[in-house]
Amino acid sequence: MADVSDYEKAMPRVQEHVAQYEKALAEIRTTHAGRPAPEAREALLAAGERHGVRIANEVAQDAAERIADGTL
Repeated sequence: MADVSDYEKAMPRVQEHVAQYEKALAEIRTTHAGRPAPEAREALLAAGERHGVRIANEVAQDAAERIADGTL
C-alpha cells in the first residue's frame, strides 16, 4: 500500500501538470474549434511543449477529436 506522504509530496507536481495541460487545451480550443482533428492534435501537442507539459498521444487524439467536432 502506498504511503500517504508519498501522495502528498506528489500532488503539487500533479496539480501543476494539470494546470499547464488546461492552459494548452484552452489555447487550442479557442484557435482550432471546428478545424480538422489532425490539425488540432498537432497544435495541442505543440502547445503542450510551449507550456512545458508532455501530452500523451491518446489524450491529444481524444481532445483533438472533441475540439474538431465542437464537443469540448
